[in-house]
Amino acid sequence: MNANFDSRKDDDQISVDIVVLDENGGRPALNAALNTSLAEVVVLSGHRGGVNPRALPLLAKAFRDPEVMVAYSDESVVDRRGRHLRSIYKPDWSPERLRSHFYLGNILAVRRSPALQAVLDSALDDSLPPLHGPALRWDLVLRLTENGGKVLHLPELLYGSKEDGPEPYSRFSADMLTSAAVVQAHCKRIGIDADVEVSEPGNVLHLHRHPPASTKVSLVIPTCGSSGTVWGQDRIFIIELVQSIVRSSTWKNVEFVVIADQTTPEVVKRSLSELCGGQLVWVDYDLPFNFSDKIAKGRQASTGEVLLLLNDDMEVISPDFIEELVGIALEPGVGAVGARLLLADGRLQHIGHRYADGTFHLFAGYDGDYAGPEDMCRVTRECIGVTAACLAVRSDVFDEVGGMALDFPNNFNDVDFALRIRERGLRNIVTPHAVLFHFESVTRDGTVTADEAHLLFSRWGKQLNSDPYSNPNLESGRIEWIEKGTY
Repeated sequence: MNANFDSRKDDDQISVDIVVLDENGGRPALNAALNTSLAEVVVLSGHRGGVNPRALPLLAKAFRDPEVMVAYSDESVVDRRGRHLRSIYKPDWSPERLRSHFYLGNILAVRRSPALQAVLDSALDDSLPPLHGPALRWDLVLRLTENGGKVLHLPELLYGSKEDGPEPYSRFSADMLTSAAVVQAHCKRIGIDADVEVSEPGNVLHLHRHPPASTKVSLVIPTCGSSGTVWGQDRIFIIELVQSIVRSSTWKNVEFVVIADQTTPEVVKRSLSELCGGQLVWVDYDLPFNFSDKIAKGRQASTGEVLLLLNDDMEVISPDFIEELVGIALEPGVGAVGARLLLADGRLQHIGHRYADGTFHLFAGYDGDYAGPEDMCRVTRECIGVTAACLAVRSDVFDEVGGMALDFPNNFNDVDFALRIRERGLRNIVTPHAVLFHFESVTRDGTVTADEAHLLFSRWGKQLNSDPYSNPNLESGRIEWIEKGTY
């Protein structure tokens, strides 16, 4: 091990050591580094850069909270002469994202504690292959947090990594396969039934979850039987959606709960009856349009363990989209789960919400395969909210939060719903692996009124300016991920 120690104390006597870890030394080097230091907090620094001197007092202050087990920070990318090139701004603690890639980066602070020692001891008893590179720290953080260890994000540029250094996972590699084994072992320890695979282009992971086949899913679809033209072809949207599910979906244990206005053409009910047979649950709706109320009526008529809300102007792209969404929604601690939705021309419509001085579909209008900063659009991850155009949620969670608010009949009902879920300590998640077309707002007027906006901000003003999965160093009021002062 090649290590450099710098021990200091702040006024409250929290000692911090910086250890430059030789990750090629594997688990013995990691264990030796953590066990050699006598400090209360050990900072494991990557070898591709250096720790900013401001890190020590900031970390010492952070660890005054006795519940903090792990801390990490944002990073600066510098050239060979140390000049700033770009910044890597990270979200707050995002456990689902960590299962897909090691987003914590090159600076990781851990508290020396009995819990840490127990992790080091237990790691010696498993069947994992020799660990090198970021897989070492990946394994350590997963183990430390499996029993509820608190993780703190410092939104400060406390590490400078060199632009010309080798990227840890720049291609499909043996290291990435080892990391997949690390996450697979983690899933086994905490009871996630999933196959962990390296996902294209080879620098992130994908958890293929296996929800129980006995799980019944209620597809709740409000409609008025609207028709329109897509790709030069006329269609009745609800019929085309259901047809794409019946023909393409690999998940068959479903019921189609269709909440239809009185103006819905009779051909719609006949066609859906032929397509769905005994899986069709038809709900007549004879009130003025209220999306939230239609969903409530659909819930009352449903019998599934999981509700999957769908706009009628959709079409399936990935055949396994239901199990992708349901597998996540069934896990304890999860609230709403959303999908990657594409417009008719292939551009992004939805890959999770961002609330930052407003509500935004993050990266809306970007290329449908856009990777996003630090590959965030390629991984399943926590987000503050997801669109109700395609939203999976357990029926008991839906009931616990009281469904969707009836005073948001047209817009922001999903925003309000997502924030009420978060109030109960549940995490909302978006996955890029469930993919559908969404021919947005072709079946209704999507205009936002001043009254709707006022109600939303009066109820959730603070939360709309404190998105934990964004970053305070980014410009607010934007769909993009733009550093403050750079445009």
